[in-house]
Amino acid sequence: MRHRSKYIMLISRIVHFRKDEGGGMLVLMLIVFFGITIFGGLAVDLANHERTRTTFQTHLDNAVLAAASLSQDLDAEEVVRSYLTSAGLDPSEVEIETREEKIGGILVGRTVEASLPAGLNTYFFRFFDIDTLGMTISSEATERVEDIEISLVLDVSGSMGDITSDRSGIKLDLLKRAAGDFVETILSDAEEGRVSISIVPYSTKVNPGSALLGQYTVSQEHSYSHCVDFDADDFTHLGIDTATELQRTGHFLIGNESNSNPTSGQWVCRFDSGFAVTPLSSSVAELKAQIAALTPLGSTSIDMGAKWGLALLDPSAQTPIAAMIASGQVNRAFQGRPHVYGADNSMKVLVLMTDGENREEYRLKPEFASGQSDLTRTTYGGYTYYSVASSESNYENDSDWTYPESNFYAIHPFGTQRMWSNYTLANNSDFRQARMSTEVRLDWPEVWAEMSPYYYGYYMYGRRYNSSWYWHQRATNFRDYIQWTVDSVEKDRRLRQICGVANAAGVVIYSIGMDVDNTNSLNLLKDCASSESHYFDVEGLEIQTAFDMIAASISMLRLTK
Repeated sequence: MRHRSKYIMLISRIVHFRKDEGGGMLVLMLIVFFGITIFGGLAVDLANHERTRTTFQTHLDNAVLAAASLSQDLDAEEVVRSYLTSAGLDPSEVEIETREEKIGGILVGRTVEASLPAGLNTYFFRFFDIDTLGMTISSEATERVEDIEISLVLDVSGSMGDITSDRSGIKLDLLKRAAGDFVETILSDAEEGRVSISIVPYSTKVNPGSALLGQYTVSQEHSYSHCVDFDADDFTHLGIDTATELQRTGHFLIGNESNSNPTSGQWVCRFDSGFAVTPLSSSVAELKAQIAALTPLGSTSIDMGAKWGLALLDPSAQTPIAAMIASGQVNRAFQGRPHVYGADNSMKVLVLMTDGENREEYRLKPEFASGQSDLTRTTYGGYTYYSVASSESNYENDSDWTYPESNFYAIHPFGTQRMWSNYTLANNSDFRQARMSTEVRLDWPEVWAEMSPYYYGYYMYGRRYNSSWYWHQRATNFRDYIQWTVDSVEKDRRLRQICGVANAAGVVIYSIGMDVDNTNSLNLLKDCASSESHYFDVEGLEIQTAFDMIAASISMLRLTK
């Protein structure tokens, strides 16, 4: 009975305990607290993991960005490891892959990939038997050339009108085809404003054209043509200072001497269609039209072509180009060009082509380049006649009784006889028909615009002399007297010097010798190029291959839409 009673009491207590809700909240709170503590701890571990990952990622990103930079010459892997070490990280397990793009030996693109394995010791994840949280940080950076500036410097001297050594065609015709294809290859599908091409034709001189030259300070002896002369010091730097006065080239004829045709010869500064420079264009149509208009004439001045080609890559041309943009002559996409040297993601390219060697460069002596001449032009009856103000001498006497007279009728309407007078033709009372004529005293630029120095020397100077045996010799002496030359040796020195400056500035120079048989000239072109792989010695149709190879190299960098 007693045992039964105890059993009943036990059952009663259990039932009572089951029904008693006192203290239940405390149990629940203990359970919740334990859960919050566990999950809070896990969150701390995860936060530490993310913070560590972010820190590591930042350091690795900085490392690969620095390693990918084209402006640094160190080994890319060493740059990454050095950055990580400086950040207090262990670089021993970092994996690095580097890819480089080159044109000829010139680095134009670099990609650096790196991955870094790491781990973080845990605090609360250990309850789940996880002692560390692993991570792998990866980063990739690429830097490559985006903006490309090209000067295409083309020889259009007289010899370019000859047949090639392999008899495959006229040299200039083959050049036009190759250069036109080059332009099309480079610019096809190019993103607007990324690639600019300047065409710089040259023969005896370079004619930048009135629009471009008008942005510089130039002497104003005449406006017949728009070439300028450069001194030796101008080849020690690449740019052309817009504030320093440039000497305008005298407008006169050389070569093809004739005493029957006053304008026989070649203009020192050509002004024919197609010869003027086309600065910074991305128009395939415009550039190919100029190339198609090129004609062969004149001597060869490779140094002058290189000077203007490099000037259009130099930042000093920014102001002239900005003015031409404002006047609608250059695409607005090229505002701010040419870029400064070493600008991020930019590249400057000079393509220098010739079929020969530097020749003498002719210039007028200052006293014959400007100022009043001794020549008077008389026009009447549809014809033009000339007289020279010069006192008659014993060796110039025309055998009449008046001596000495002050004006020699060099070209006159009275046959071929030599005549002197104290009056100009229009003021001579003996020739009434001349009184209604127009008479003008010419300045020297006007003289050379109407006749060659040889023609002047023959009629205005040589024929004053009594004996015709001396007329040609005196004409030659006069021609040589009024001009001087920059010889080929000096021009070679200038070209070598400016190419050296350009290479030091980071300009990529390709040189092409087409049918060049002069060893000195070939060596000069090779020295001018950025490397041996940038130099091409070609014959005939091989000019196409040379331009194709250059275009293919540059096109590696072209950004497309």
